[in-house]
Amino acid sequence: MTNHCGVVAIIGRPNTGKSTLLNYILGEKVAAVSSVPQTTRNAIRGILTEARGQIIFVDTPGIHKPKHRLGKYMNMMAQSAGRDADVIVHLADSSEAPGEEESMVVGGLAGEKKKIILALNKIDLGGKFIGEYIKLWEEKKAKPLSQLAEELTVIPISSRKGTNVDKLLGLLFSSLPEGQNLYPDDMLSDFPRKLAYADIIREKLFASMRQEVPHSIAVLVEEITERSKKLTYIKGLIIVERPSQKAIVIGAGGQALKEAGSLSRKELEELLEKKVFLDLEVKVMPGWKSKHEILKLLGYFS
Repeated sequence: MTNHCGVVAIIGRPNTGKSTLLNYILGEKVAAVSSVPQTTRNAIRGILTEARGQIIFVDTPGIHKPKHRLGKYMNMMAQSAGRDADVIVHLADSSEAPGEEESMVVGGLAGEKKKIILALNKIDLGGKFIGEYIKLWEEKKAKPLSQLAEELTVIPISSRKGTNVDKLLGLLFSSLPEGQNLYPDDMLSDFPRKLAYADIIREKLFASMRQEVPHSIAVLVEEITERSKKLTYIKGLIIVERPSQKAIVIGAGGQALKEAGSLSRKELEELLEKKVFLDLEVKVMPGWKSKHEILKLLGYFS
């Protein structure tokens, strides 16, 4: 059997199910999943290796209208991932009508000279707006779908239930170049450990907060120490912009932070297969989303 290997970028606006799709394909959680838009702030690599070859997936931040330096960087990262990929999956939410952000996504992808797969996600919710997404692509390309066969393939899927995901993988493998695998067969992700742990903590914060302040929250894992064969110490700094947000993160009687810490520790212990001592602190850093030095510490710049 011919071996195919290459990079696939999953691109779309926020909350279309990009991370859910990647986690489903890999059968294991490598990307934060939340109902809160823009949960993914870094381009996460997930690696699928099987008999047909190897796909290096890049799960990108949702493309959106930026309001600060962090937002601009997230868009740049998503666009850069598309340029560097062999194949692009444009993941759209077929249960919601396309709007301005979707137009931004298609406008940025329409000029790409590579294979694009329009994966119309959430068909388990009815797929009411499938025709509108196809129409948007036809308008941006100035061609009917019947003339776009070499450039664009359309497939309805459900990343939550797995509907047509095997067909999507078949399309991807057949579209990738022939070549040897780039990563070891047992490697699932090359995402840095500190960033992966920070993503888990940040996701659990979203789950535990009763008021929504997600775009003003960041998590910096400052220390990972193996204290014994059975215990790992992880120090996490939760960054917010205002004292009022700090109060929300901590919650009445510290309940929200305690719940987030408990959920995070449980997932980290399952991941590491050992006990975890999780030490969380909340700190106010006004305007952190526009400060280059803080964004660099958080892994957004090398």
